[in-house]
Amino acid sequence: MNTILFLLMLAVSVAVTAVFLHEMRNDLSSSEKSAKKCTAVQTAARCAAVFLVFAAAAEALGIFRIEKYKGAFLLLGSMAGLSLLICILNKKRGYKLALTAVKALLAAAVLEVTLFNIPTYRLWFGDYGEMYFSAQECKRTDKVLYRPEENDIVLQGNHTAVFRFDDIGEEVADVYIDVECAQTTKGALVNIDSMDETNAYEYREGMVGGHLIADGKPHSQYIQLHLSGVVSSLKISVLPLDNGIVNIKGIGFNSQIPMSISWMRILLIVFAVCLARFMLYSKTAEKSFSDSRRLCRTASVIITDIACIAAVLVTFVKLDNYSIIDIMKRPSGNQMTQELVEAFENGSTRILDEPTEELKSFPNPYTGDARDKANLKYKWDHVYYNGHYYSYYGIAPVVLLFLPYHALTGYYFPDSLAVLLFAIIGIIGLTKLYMEFLKRLFPKTTAGLAICGLIIIQTVSGIWFSIGRPAFYEIAMAAGFATLTWAVYFMLSAGIIGTEKPKLSRTAVSSLLFAIAVLCRPTLVLYCITAALFMLMALPRVKASDKNAGKKASKGGAFRYLLCAILPMACIGLVQMWYNYDRFGNPFEFGIQYSLTINDFTKTQFHSRLSLIPVYNYFFNPPVFSAKYPIISTEFQSMDAGGFFYYDFPSTCNTSGLFFLALPMFAYLLSFRALKKLDGRKKKLAAAVYIALPCLLIPFGIVASVWESGYAVRYMADFAWQSLLGAFAVLFFLCNKTKDPTKKRFVNVFMCFAVMWALIVGGVQEFNQAFRYDVYERPFPEMAYEVQRMFAFWT
Repeated sequence: MNTILFLLMLAVSVAVTAVFLHEMRNDLSSSEKSAKKCTAVQTAARCAAVFLVFAAAAEALGIFRIEKYKGAFLLLGSMAGLSLLICILNKKRGYKLALTAVKALLAAAVLEVTLFNIPTYRLWFGDYGEMYFSAQECKRTDKVLYRPEENDIVLQGNHTAVFRFDDIGEEVADVYIDVECAQTTKGALVNIDSMDETNAYEYREGMVGGHLIADGKPHSQYIQLHLSGVVSSLKISVLPLDNGIVNIKGIGFNSQIPMSISWMRILLIVFAVCLARFMLYSKTAEKSFSDSRRLCRTASVIITDIACIAAVLVTFVKLDNYSIIDIMKRPSGNQMTQELVEAFENGSTRILDEPTEELKSFPNPYTGDARDKANLKYKWDHVYYNGHYYSYYGIAPVVLLFLPYHALTGYYFPDSLAVLLFAIIGIIGLTKLYMEFLKRLFPKTTAGLAICGLIIIQTVSGIWFSIGRPAFYEIAMAAGFATLTWAVYFMLSAGIIGTEKPKLSRTAVSSLLFAIAVLCRPTLVLYCITAALFMLMALPRVKASDKNAGKKASKGGAFRYLLCAILPMACIGLVQMWYNYDRFGNPFEFGIQYSLTINDFTKTQFHSRLSLIPVYNYFFNPPVFSAKYPIISTEFQSMDAGGFFYYDFPSTCNTSGLFFLALPMFAYLLSFRALKKLDGRKKKLAAAVYIALPCLLIPFGIVASVWESGYAVRYMADFAWQSLLGAFAVLFFLCNKTKDPTKKRFVNVFMCFAVMWALIVGGVQEFNQAFRYDVYERPFPEMAYEVQRMFAFWT
């Protein structure tokens, strides 16, 4: 009965959507038909759509639920309702993109409930006898506990329970394990050994395995088998994840596998089709950025909102149902959120906790193995110098956020929400600087390319690796990302790069933010120095613009400009230099070489081979695709360095090189062609300086410098979006110069593909960093399961 109801729902929803498509097509082809009243078929379709919407709402609210087709009624009803809504709203507008959206929605929905859920239909094509064994009927080992009152079997800890079923005498298409997990248990690992007609005397071991996911993933409790003929015996092993507790209610064979609807897969299909239609056939996409400001502004707001919402969702899922009130009332913190706060409140630049006397008298305190061998007590990753503890992390987040929060509330600001706050500020700042980048430098860029570029740069900005793992180390990354994006925005909006006279107020704000960025993360000092150079390069334009006002006015204008450009950096720089001197007696010493961490930095030697390792991994390491989780990954390449190079364990916890995350990076290969199209040596030199210095040389320099501290994906925020911005400059410049329609169409196709590539290849790897399982960190297997099912839909 449930199957008949599902098929009826599918047929009606497809028919209703087809009627709306026909109606919209007629509206687009004939204005006279759009003025006529709806036909009887159209009226019936509207009534049916309303009914389907109510059916979808009923499933969403839990009024009725068919477990074997869970989500299908919600999907099909939503499709019919959205199609009706688009049809009504588009009557007067007549947008062809709306017609494409309905077609894509229809195709995605039908594919979702058919091809992408093909395991659900496995039992339709064969004569399979359904069997179910309660917990009492299961043959179990002595390592498990059977509870007669609850009629279940309790598995607890690091013990594997083995269930053996002999004399089955049936073909077996799937195994169903009816489990309930304790609140703190995420699931269990399952392994199945089998005997069939091709192997009737010995078990074929490890034939199939899988994860049982506890949190609302009933599809994972079914494991498909593809054996030959009648199965004589099965041996099923179950092991709780992370020493948890699992209650087994029973084990069944040949039960229909329920559907598992992937809403993200549907969205990606619809988005891909609509994007391709917009980029390749829409005249709106061909308009220049300057002529379509409203469209680009609306698109930028939507893209930025989606990014911010995604950041919030990831953060709060990672918090795993903790109360936000409890999180904001943290009685303790870490090195940045508590120790530096307390030090500054006590007027000290050193950590208040004092090292032990054993550490003070130890001859080689910076050597990790020596410390551990001597069983010394020490603070990990703290700076130890002259008998005191210090921190080498930037003080701007402490002064701007953690210190005021503690002074006002008495609590310590949570690091996860600090990362989120800084990340959102940076995401908004990245959109602002990108839009200003187009407005000031490439206003003739088409709207389609502009929108695609924003999606790509937001996706591969690098900040998502910090959002996905909002720990202590990521605070500095997120804070630097936030301040640097806004610093670049104010520099662009001030007219520092361009032909007009720079604006003084915005120049001052930019200078201040660049300096604060260094206080967040000292590595960003290279961008700060570059910004100062660019501000000095803009000085002749200030003088030229004031020339007509007289010699005195010209000198005064130049002086005010230099004051706005240099004074904020100088003041903040002096604060940093005093801070360094007060700690280490040297204004240029940040203290990282004295840190108690993975290596003795006071004795490390530079070898060029070690710098090649991060350069290859951060820029050129290609992705690897597989049919199982994590689906898309990248193995860390040590390149046979022959020396110590730290990387974030395990080696799968990295990401693809930037060139293979953001395909427009390959536009750098066309740099010399772009230079040839510029007239005059001055323009060529200026273009080379403005692009090569901040977008190529500094990013490669930053990457090469991590040979000492090692590889971690969070460092991507230091150079990813900066490098990509330079690649966009080359690509947009060449596109604006060419008049060949074939080349322009090729670029549109390329950018459309690059968007989907970034969302899938980059997005999946960013997601996997946040929600790992089957590696050393397995707190969210249910989230990782969604990624696996989105691609490996046949499982």
